Amino acid sequence: MKTAPGVRFVAVAGLIVLAVATDLGAQTEPLPAQMITVEGRAMRISTAGMERRKPGQSVVILEMGATGPGDALDTWRPVFLEIARLAPVFAYERRGIGRSEPDTVRPTLRRVGQSLHALLQETRIAPPYVLVGQSWGGVFIRSFSDQYPKEVVGLVYLDVTDFEATGEKKLTALGPENRKIALEPPVIPEIPPDTPSGLRAEYEQIKENMLTDFAEARSFRQPAGVPVSVVISARKGGSVVTDALLRLQISNQAEWAFTSSNGLLIVSDAVGHIVHRDDPVLVVQAVRHVLEYPPADSAK
Repeated sequence: MKTAPGVRFVAVAGLIVLAVATDLGAQTEPLPAQMITVEGRAMRISTAGMERRKPGQSVVILEMGATGPGDALDTWRPVFLEIARLAPVFAYERRGIGRSEPDTVRPTLRRVGQSLHALLQETRIAPPYVLVGQSWGGVFIRSFSDQYPKEVVGLVYLDVTDFEATGEKKLTALGPENRKIALEPPVIPEIPPDTPSGLRAEYEQIKENMLTDFAEARSFRQPAGVPVSVVISARKGGSVVTDALLRLQISNQAEWAFTSSNGLLIVSDAVGHIVHRDDPVLVVQAVRHVLEYPPADSAK
């Protein structure tokens, strides 16, 4: 497998852990976008390479994390065209995010997955799909793949929220001396009163998941037999507590790669939470890994 400049590979229990310090010239122009009406509400999308798509070729679906007001699609500018050189690529703004109109119902995690599926059907972009999710977007791609497992042929997680870090797991990781830190409810800032309604609805769903130990997020299952790349930022360390929680995240999310048909685990202190901005080459490498290995069933 070709590697990006400056990549150091270390084999760990059959997976690959790598530390990367690279750079890739980012696209400076806004992504070309269009509005698509789905169930009576407009959603904003951007695509590249669809006209060159071969029969049965995977489409890479980009799912952003929780974001603020503004041109949310452009978060993917650093990697969009580079991914399009590997496969057709599709990015979008969830209902109520960026310029997409708000939903008419609560944007539960399950509902967000259903909305993306309806959008793909409306745009006539058929499966198979490789799903890429950053931060909270990783929870959304888990929702989609749980509901439509036969349409998903690969998953790429970019420093995804550790939704498997329950209070019980945190207590084990932190020890009894940090019982209060492990078990007390998270402190969640108030949502500003001028927050747009669609964005507010998404923030409220995130808050609800946090206060319930991510019960809805943990209900979704990763499809069996598909290749998986997991990227984790190691910049969260620095104290006894944060180091322990980082190790817990690595332990939890390494399982996603270990249990896949072909797993790639990437832990890097050269990137922060917005991995695709800090190291586009690394993200392209993670996507390439998933595209190069077919699902277990199709490899037989």
